[in-house]
Amino acid sequence: MSARDKFTGVNSITFNKRFKDDADCYEYLSLIKWENGFICRKCNYAKYYKGKKPFSRRCSRCKYDESLTANTMFNKLKFSLLIAFHIAFKISTKKKEMSSLELLIVR
Repeated sequence: MSARDKFTGVNSITFNKRFKDDADCYEYLSLIKWENGFICRKCNYAKYYKGKKPFSRRCSRCKYDESLTANTMFNKLKFSLLIAFHIAFKISTKKKEMSSLELLIVR
């Protein structure tokens, strides 16, 4: 991942241009999660193929299917990943405290 893809000090216009839908979020998360390559959590094997769900990876040796959001703060998310990205962005860039009402008006 290049330095320009890391979103530090980004304003909301740039953020919204980069993350238009869930697919953009999944792609970005996969670049971060497997930045140093895939390593199976069950058997530590490095080779994989496409898993059952989009952006998941299945170990070639033990057949463990790892979701993209597994072992991340987005694990077992019950709403859109795009909304979760917006919430994380708003919380991390807000200079003062944020009310829960502000989080309801994410998009």
